[in-house]
Amino acid sequence: MSSEAGPAAAAEIAASLQTFAARHLVHSLLAAEALGLAPTDLMGMCLLQLHGPATPGWLAEMTGLSTGAVTGMVDRLERGGYATRAQDPRDRRRVIVAPDLERFARDIQQHAPARAPVTLEFLRGYPAAQLETVQRFTADLAAAPAPAEPAADYPRRSAQSPA
Repeated sequence: MSSEAGPAAAAEIAASLQTFAARHLVHSLLAAEALGLAPTDLMGMCLLQLHGPATPGWLAEMTGLSTGAVTGMVDRLERGGYATRAQDPRDRRRVIVAPDLERFARDIQQHAPARAPVTLEFLRGYPAAQLETVQRFTADLAAAPAPAEPAADYPRRSAQSPA
C-alpha cells in the first residue's frame, strides 16, 4: 500500500468497522430481547464467555454497574439457565458466577434473530496470504487497548483474575 493510499484506506477500514460494530450491536440487542434478557445481561454473558467464571464484584467492575445491579443481572442469567452461582472453593465467603456457554449458544441459535450481522462465508474467496494478514489484523484489533475515556470511574480491567 502506498503512503498516499494509507490514510484513505485506514479511514475506509475504520468506517467499515464502525458499520460492522453498529450492525452487531443492533443484532445483540435483538438477541437479548429474544432471550428475555436485558442488554446488560448480554454484556455480562459476553464477559463470562471471554474470561470464564468470575465474581459478581469483578462483573460490577468490568461493566460499571453497581453490585446491586449485577445481583439482578446474575439472577436473570440464573433464571434463564445461562449461569450458576457457586461458592468459591478457595474462599467460601465469595461467590463465583459460572456461565453455561453451551445452553447460551444453543438458545442464541434457536431464538435470536435469524439474520446474523455477518456470515464469514465470504472469507473462502481470499487467498491464504491475505487471510493471514486479516488474521493478524483481527488479533491486533482484539488485543489493542481501549481508548482512554474522560470519565474517571470507567471500569478498567485489573491484573487480577476474574475468578
